[in-house]
Amino acid sequence: MNAENRGTAIGYSRELERVGPVSVRTKLFYAAGEGPGAYMNLAIGGLLLLYYNQILGANAAHVSTALGLALLLDAVSDPLVGAFSDRLKFKLGRRHPLMYAASVPMGVFISLLFSPPSELEGTMLIAWLLVFLVLTRLTFTVFSVPWSALIAELSEDYGERTVIASYRILLGSLLTAVSAFLIYTFWFSGSEQFPQGQLNPLNYESFGPLIGVLMTSWALVSTHFTKREIPYLLVPDQKPSTSFSAIFTLIYSALRSRNYRIVLISILIFFGILGTLGQFDMYVNTYFWKLTGEQMGIIGLFTIIAPVLAFSLASPIQARFQKQHILSFVLLGQMILSMAVVLFRLGGIFPVNESAFFLPLLGGFSIAGTFLSAVGAMIVFSMTADLADEQEYTYGTRQEGVLASGIAFSTKAVSSLGVVIAGFLLQYFVGFPAGSVGGAGGQASADIDPDVLFRLVITDAIIVNSLILIPAFLIRKYSLSSDQVRNMQKELRGR
Repeated sequence: MNAENRGTAIGYSRELERVGPVSVRTKLFYAAGEGPGAYMNLAIGGLLLLYYNQILGANAAHVSTALGLALLLDAVSDPLVGAFSDRLKFKLGRRHPLMYAASVPMGVFISLLFSPPSELEGTMLIAWLLVFLVLTRLTFTVFSVPWSALIAELSEDYGERTVIASYRILLGSLLTAVSAFLIYTFWFSGSEQFPQGQLNPLNYESFGPLIGVLMTSWALVSTHFTKREIPYLLVPDQKPSTSFSAIFTLIYSALRSRNYRIVLISILIFFGILGTLGQFDMYVNTYFWKLTGEQMGIIGLFTIIAPVLAFSLASPIQARFQKQHILSFVLLGQMILSMAVVLFRLGGIFPVNESAFFLPLLGGFSIAGTFLSAVGAMIVFSMTADLADEQEYTYGTRQEGVLASGIAFSTKAVSSLGVVIAGFLLQYFVGFPAGSVGGAGGQASADIDPDVLFRLVITDAIIVNSLILIPAFLIRKYSLSSDQVRNMQKELRGR
């Protein structure tokens, strides 16, 4: 520890010391906390722009600006919530009080987000979108940031942290895949008037309440059934200050780590790109690939294989390669897959939609992409836990919440910019028409100008996607190795 920090270091202790590994039960119930994020991403990341732009007829640039502003406000709250949770000292620990407090409100707010009054239009419709989007994201942050920070406290073992992260990603991916299948197949099933059910306005009437109930339920399950772990979690020996000055000091301290800055910047760039690509996905699936809700559900179900493979292979891969090299490979692989599938279709190589090979092949690409995403997420969560050890070793303060929230902040802040860029690209570069559904037959995918579709997929798959090269090579500069982490942990235990 640096001499300048010895006098200000905060001591941490546990009521009970864990003997042996974390139980499978705890890993599963911790992983259940992925549920709210999985459902929120499915709803907000997948359908919200399409719903407000194509169903309700709002300007895509205006919708994306509201999405981006809400995401930016959410991002600002992340490090504040993280630092606040790091410095709490209650009977229920540092994390669980906030997790309990946020579980019900976030479900209520997302329900209202997808249920605007029918008379709203123009500015008032965008205002409704912005208010409830901000409230949904802020309450989700109050749950997710403390929950994410738990991974560094549940285990000190370098390898087991990756295992815990693997459970988290496995369950989250399975929930996403199964839920996408059920929702797209049944909730957004096609009809004679609307063969593509995601374009049917009636299908959205009960969608918000459904997502709200699911988000709240999974949040409460994870919070309640991990409560038994509180005696094994770290708490400060004295109650630290929760003033804004103290919190901002913690945030500044976290940024002094070179390795943390590298991870942060790499993720920042990647999620800026992902924020743009994510808004294009439903448009590409609906209008370029011409997928029905049932077909998207089936493809989503295919991806169940991916997290299972990632769960099985993440630990062996990590044992052989350093985490930064794995993450670099993952990013490059995702970029190549996204480019290839679109170029194959444009080049006439990919089978037509009527072919028996169409869905299996498209599903294969989706499985490969989801596998890489799952492995990448496991590695990032595990790296964040390692960085918490580095911070304590160097500066004497445990900052799991700050580190986790810093990652969350960077993803949301730049994703907000990406979302805004996506909306402006759709409106002014791609030239995608608003309110294409209009209630008239639901054949929107057949009515879009081919030049518009070409600009849509080239912008998505080639122009924006190629920027992933930047974080893929930057993350290689991360220098924290497995041996270094183990040595730091050994010294910390001896203090």
